[in-house]
Amino acid sequence: MDCRPLKGFGAFEETLRSGRRVTSGPLSLTAALVRDPAAPFEAISYGVGIPKRVAPLAVSRNRVKRLLRESVRRHVCQRADEIGSSGYDRLVFLWRQAPKSPMLLRLSDVEQHVERALAKLMSTKPHGEADA
Repeated sequence: MDCRPLKGFGAFEETLRSGRRVTSGPLSLTAALVRDPAAPFEAISYGVGIPKRVAPLAVSRNRVKRLLRESVRRHVCQRADEIGSSGYDRLVFLWRQAPKSPMLLRLSDVEQHVERALAKLMSTKPHGEADA
C-alpha cells in the first residue's frame, strides 16, 4: 500500500467536512471513508496544516508542517494497510496550538500525538458500519 500527499481541488476541505475527527492534545486528525468501496484501493492520501490564526509567523507554521509530514511518513505509511482495511483513504492532520518557539518543538513531541490520534481512529468503527 502506498502513502502520498493529498492532491486535488477541494480534497482537503471535503475531507475536513465529511470525515471522522479524533484529537490528541493539539493535533486534530480527520479521516474520510473511501469514496467508492467498489473501486480498487491504491493509496492513503494525507494532508497536514496549521491555521494562520493559530501561528501567525510563517517560520512556526513551516516547522510544524515539516515535523507533521515526517511523523505521518513514519507512522501512517507504516500502517497504511491497516488504515486502508478500516475503510479510510484520506487523512488530514491539523495542529491547533502555536509552539512557544519553533525550535523548542521536536519530532518526538509531534510523533506521540500522531501515534495517539491514529490509535484512537483505529479503535473506533467508521461511520455507517453496523455492529456484527
